[in-house]
Amino acid sequence: MKSPQLSFEELKTNISNHMSLSFESEGFSPLVGKIFAQLLFASSPMSLQEIAENLGVTKAAISVQARTLEKHMMCHKLPTSSNRKDYYYISDDFSMTTIQIMIMKIGNIQKMIESTLNSFSNLAEVEESEQSSLYASKRRFLEMQALHEMLMARLEGLEEEWEVRREQIFLNLE
Repeated sequence: MKSPQLSFEELKTNISNHMSLSFESEGFSPLVGKIFAQLLFASSPMSLQEIAENLGVTKAAISVQARTLEKHMMCHKLPTSSNRKDYYYISDDFSMTTIQIMIMKIGNIQKMIESTLNSFSNLAEVEESEQSSLYASKRRFLEMQALHEMLMARLEGLEEEWEVRREQIFLNLE
């Protein structure tokens, strides 16, 4: 069954609502998702005032949440000296940035796991009553280590593969 045709405005509204819920489920303000959606559809950097007017909220609210997006490397600020306004935009390759952030997070988890496993090796005498807990927790950390190693191995080379695929997408748009 074919979906009903949407106007471009309806599509943007649907995406904005989806992004709002998605970002909220990740612990962000729903406004962060709406700002992200605005920037996704923007053909050029947008000022805080433009975003605020489009979303019907204050410029101050947009400023706070735009900084949150910037802090998480999901958008960038483009300061201009001509009118003292800050403009925000999403990098051309925000998808790869998302993957790079994921790789960084996995790497940080790996460091914590490695540190914990080293701590297991340096434990003083463990009471008999704690042996089963020690065994269970050490096994779990070894499993986490193995899984994260597999994840990192699978992600290796992804950037290069993505560049090739991205070029194909651009060629198909022409």
